Amino acid sequence: MTIDEAAIRATFSKFDQDNNGLITYEELEQVFSGIGGFASSQELRNIIASVDEDNDGCINFNEFLALSMKLQSSATESSLKTLFAGMDSDGDRYLTRDELKLGMSKFLGREPTEAQIEMALEALDVNKDGKVSYAEFANNFLCRLHTILDK
Repeated sequence: MTIDEAAIRATFSKFDQDNNGLITYEELEQVFSGIGGFASSQELRNIIASVDEDNDGCINFNEFLALSMKLQSSATESSLKTLFAGMDSDGDRYLTRDELKLGMSKFLGREPTEAQIEMALEALDVNKDGKVSYAEFANNFLCRLHTILDK
């Protein structure tokens, strides 16, 4: 597996909003909120705990790199495909707004707000064609993070 460290550093920088070299719970929560906030407080804490080797309650770049490698694994790919297929109710290999809404409802345990749906669609629909392909879904770092929330 080839690791694109520059891309990982760029993603890390999006999370590390104060540029102090650490991703705090608050920063992780803020990024998740920006795409519709479909992760609970405990799930976000679990993400940090899953890679927090130095037990400081934050994610440093090396820990983020380890998380990124975990998210590139074949197990994650399989989980992503299963997650996507479960949301793609008509089997056309695209997620419509309604399919995304239903998938978010299952994940949240409640119906998402219109704002959450819009933010998720904005983040996922890279080519702005009104639907989300598997490639768009799988290339989204936060979708990959969701695959470890179920474990």
